[in-house]
Amino acid sequence: MVIYTIVLSLFLIFSLVVLFVITSAFLGFLLTRVPFVPTHASDIEFIVKKLGISSRDIFYDLGSGNGKVCFLVNKLSGAACVGYELTWWTHLLARIKLACRGGFRPSPTADKKFGITFKNQNFFKHPWTEATVIYGYLYPPLMGRVEEKFLKDCKPGSIAVIRDFPFPNLIPAEVCRMPKKHEVYIYRKRG
Repeated sequence: MVIYTIVLSLFLIFSLVVLFVITSAFLGFLLTRVPFVPTHASDIEFIVKKLGISSRDIFYDLGSGNGKVCFLVNKLSGAACVGYELTWWTHLLARIKLACRGGFRPSPTADKKFGITFKNQNFFKHPWTEATVIYGYLYPPLMGRVEEKFLKDCKPGSIAVIRDFPFPNLIPAEVCRMPKKHEVYIYRKRG
């Protein structure tokens, strides 16, 4: 009887977790119209090297999912990273991963006041004035608004790294074809 109760309890917990993930993913998709699609680590490594992202940069990940991009950018460059995500389960996963790493341990090159922050918030409702690099792997219906916010909020010299779906009006400074058949559009804000 005890084993039956334990198995039933574990099944109930597992079912609730699955229900939370499915509900969160569905609501996140309804809010953003963008599903969770991870970025390959090799693509992020390329971007960090190509742009020379360093500990002087503040990197914003628009739709940060499970935090993979922020963790890797910070590890490779020491840049401060802010991840915005509306889907609860991926945001929660990123926060758990951050907590398991002891909160934040800056890389040896990072300024001690900088770290990694994850926000379960709409990135359109926050200023991007501190960001030096914006990264987005979003869908076309959002790209016009992202372009407008990039031009309005970001300082001259800021960079937008947009994956697969370019800004509708700006001409990219460079387009890079990635090994896994993705394209990365690099935009530089002029003064």
